[in-house]
Amino acid sequence: MTVWSSTIRGVLFDMDGVVVAQCLDFVAIKQEIFGSTEGFILERIRGLSGKERSRAEAILERHETEAANRCQPLDGVLPLLRRLDHHGLRLGLVTRNSRKSVNLIQARLGLPFLTIVTREDAPPKPAPDPILLACHRLGLRTDEALFVGDFEFDMLAGRRAGVRTVLLSNPVQPTSPNADHLIASLAEIPPLLGLPGLDKKA
Repeated sequence: MTVWSSTIRGVLFDMDGVVVAQCLDFVAIKQEIFGSTEGFILERIRGLSGKERSRAEAILERHETEAANRCQPLDGVLPLLRRLDHHGLRLGLVTRNSRKSVNLIQARLGLPFLTIVTREDAPPKPAPDPILLACHRLGLRTDEALFVGDFEFDMLAGRRAGVRTVLLSNPVQPTSPNADHLIASLAEIPPLLGLPGLDKKA
């Protein structure tokens, strides 16, 4: 069913769990850095200073680099990105990951993103800043953009930025009060935009 065919000119994506299969073991990372598994990594690192912060950032970057070198594209994402690009939609990636790890993934997979916003570019999600920056770089008004994510931070960032939000449902985040639409598969995105669906040979 077409939902936003006449209004959306660009689509933004989260990376882990949406563009690439999740390879980061967040529990292991937190255990190595902090000796405990509470909270969120970037937020806890911000509370550190000096040598402790440098050590934590180095550990996180090591894990992200290892994941970037072995991660694989999520099923269906490459045909989807090609389809959206072919139909003139402007594509962006918005992630809490580092620029280094994203560049490795981009080089390996050849993803057709016109802009990439990482944690070095703007305060990370759930802040709206990276979404707003991506829209600015793509020349989009926020009401012309769609953001696809798989976690509540994505939906919060999108809602705060004023873009349309689509949650790729999963066992950890099956639903969200901040999602405008829920999907079970990336193949559901083209019909939302009034585009032909993805076939098995795409």
